[in-house]
Parts: sequence; structure tokens; C-alpha cells
Amino acid sequence: MISNLEQRRDTRLRREALVGGAAIAMAVLPFARARAGVEYVTTTANCTNHINPLTIMAGQNMQFEVWGNSVDLADPASGFSFAGPAGMQARVVTRRSGPSNFGRGCGNVGSAVVEIDTPGTLASNTAASVSFKMPLGDLSKLSLTVVAHPAIAQATWTTQGALSPSSLPCIVKTGSISSLNQDTKLAIQLPPGAGQDQTTCTSNIIKLAVSPGIGAADVMPNITYRVTGMPAYLSVTQSPASVSPFVHPVLTFTFNVAGIRALTAVSNATIKIANPVDTLRSTSLVLQVTPTAGQGFAQVATANPTTTAVGNPIDFTIKLSSPAKAGQVVTWRMTQAACFKQAVAEAPYNPASTFQFFTVPTSQTSAIIRVLSFNNSGCTNTLGPVQHIFEAWIGDSRTNPQVTTVTSGPTYTRTVISLTAP
Repeated sequence: MISNLEQRRDTRLRREALVGGAAIAMAVLPFARARAGVEYVTTTANCTNHINPLTIMAGQNMQFEVWGNSVDLADPASGFSFAGPAGMQARVVTRRSGPSNFGRGCGNVGSAVVEIDTPGTLASNTAASVSFKMPLGDLSKLSLTVVAHPAIAQATWTTQGALSPSSLPCIVKTGSISSLNQDTKLAIQLPPGAGQDQTTCTSNIIKLAVSPGIGAADVMPNITYRVTGMPAYLSVTQSPASVSPFVHPVLTFTFNVAGIRALTAVSNATIKIANPVDTLRSTSLVLQVTPTAGQGFAQVATANPTTTAVGNPIDFTIKLSSPAKAGQVVTWRMTQAACFKQAVAEAPYNPASTFQFFTVPTSQTSAIIRVLSFNNSGCTNTLGPVQHIFEAWIGDSRTNPQVTTVTSGPTYTRTVISLTAP
């Protein structure tokens, strides 16, 4: 007969055996079953910065990385799914095992890189999700928000009413530059004879900022704004060259000086600045450039011939930017006055006078000032040609002495000829 002591010991042994067996049974169950599924998400560029909740900018090929035990084992074709509005889709493009990620310095956990395509013109933020089916059949879901691109505030040519960095002084000169329509239109009136102006010009840029709305997204592209509708004499660069859709970059518009001076008709341009992903997010500016209606030289004076034996006539051709009004006077001179004399009555010449005066025929844009070269002291040299300068100014220095203080620009021209010994 078994004693009470033995019965109690037998009961205790059976209980220990049951407990030990349960522990062994739990130990052989797959550990992955308890922890499998999405644990966190990161960008593809930073595997240590965990993101929660996940936001993604609308557009094509936006990528993020999902991390979790057995996530890398989910079949991309049958074990991955996407839920979101029509027009959106997602796919697994890369899977990495725990050891592989450990080698990247990202921890010993599996991951899957997901790529998502959404309409770039998304009007407002919208919810979506991706799901992974684990090896044992359970489903793990990651929620996310697709963020719409921000609207762009109306751009203006000015900053607090001032052009930046300048008012194009080397192009405008005696013309004008005005900002109109609440600074959304820039009107430039070129000075008289701008087409003839050959002076060096470096103040030829205007800067303005693009101002998108505020916001943020964890995954988003860098963009370069698309600028269209510019005239041929204008180019643009962006700084920084590539920015997130929420950053305010600076656009630098550079005027081609020769191109704008060469205009012969009014130039009207509507310049559109648009987000390249969501082209509906845009703003527009107007640029108008008007060649002058005032008077100036349309091109540099020319001489015929440019070299001649002393005693021969020389024709200097001047061209005006617009038809001459009645009584339009051009002040001119030969810098070595005693080497020339009058050749025709239409171009009076007095060697004793500092300046000569020529009246352009009414309505004409071109005229010839003829002089006769004269062999006087210092006019020629048997050793070689001697240069002489022809200069002309728009206006009459007898009534406006300031006319002849100009030595560059559209109201001044000059050319050089050479005299040789007879």
C-alpha cells in the first residue's frame, strides 16, 4: 500500500512533468508567429529614423521601407496588397533579410522597399494603406497619408515694392521700368536708340521667390520649377537648383542685353512658373518690353570709304531709331577739324567751329553726312595712314550743351577713318 507521502511526491512529479512539457511545447512554437508583421517604417535613405505616422507626397515612384519580422518573406505578388483611391497603386521593389540589413547597420530585422504611384494633381490629402501577409497567414497593415502638393502663391516682380536686385539701369537708362497690376506685370520702355547701344551691361538680372504653401511629408521628391512662356532674350536659373515642394527657392531671370536691345516691336510674354509634378500648381507673370518711340541712333555710324587718300570725299551714314521729325538736328564733328572742309551744302562745315550741325530730312531714318578731306598739318603722314574720328550726337548742342557730354549710349555714335598721303 502506497503511503500518503509517496502519493504526494508522485503528484508533484506529474505536475512538474506537465509544466516542463508545456514549456518545451511553447519553445518549439515558431517565435516569428508571435512577432511577425510590420514594426516600423523609414525612408530608403535613413534606416534608423522611425516614422509614425507615414506621409508621402503625391507623385510617381515614391519609395519607403517597411520593417518587421518576416516582412521580407511576404510574397510580393500574393502577399502584398494596397488600399487607396482609384488611380493609386503600390508594389514591393526590394526585399532584404535580417542578416542583410544587419550588414547595412540597420539591425537584424527584415524589410521591404515599397514604391507607390499616386496622381501628382491630387487635390487634397488622402488616406491609404499597404498590407503584408505573413508566412503563417496573418495580415499586417501599415496606414499612410498621401499629401497633395501645395498651392503656389501669386508671384510678383518686386519684393516689398522694390525690384531685386536692381531696376536694370544699364538696359533701361533713360527709358523706364514699371511694375503694374499689383506687381504682376513688368513694363520696360527701352531708351532712344537702344538697338545701337553697345555699352557693357552687367546689371541685367531680376530675382524673385517662389512661395508654395506650408506643409511637410516624410517621403517627397526634390523639384526644379518649370518656367515656360519666356521670350528669347530671357533665361532663368533656380537656387537652390532642386528643392522640396515646400521650400521657397529664388528664380533669377537674366536678360540677354543684345537680344533685348535688338527688339524692333513690342514684346509681350506671359511667364508661367509651375510645380513639375503638379502642373496645376502654378503662378504667372507678365513681361512687356517696348522699343523706344524716342529718337536715337539705330546702329553705329559707318564710313565710306574707311581709308582714302587725302583730298577725297568721305560719306558718314547715320541711321535713326525712328523717322526724323521736322527740324531734327544731329550735332557732329571731326576730332581733327582742320583736316576736313565742307563737301555739300546739306552738311555745313566750319573748321573753326568745335561742333557742326546737320538737319536730318523730315521722316527719314537714314542720312549721309559728307565731308571733304583736306591735307593740312598733321592730317597725313608719309609713314602710314593717320586715323581720324567722326562723332555724332542726337540733339542740338547750341540749345542744349549737355548733348555733347554723352560719350556712350543710344544718342551717341562714332566711327574711325584713315587718311593717307596724296
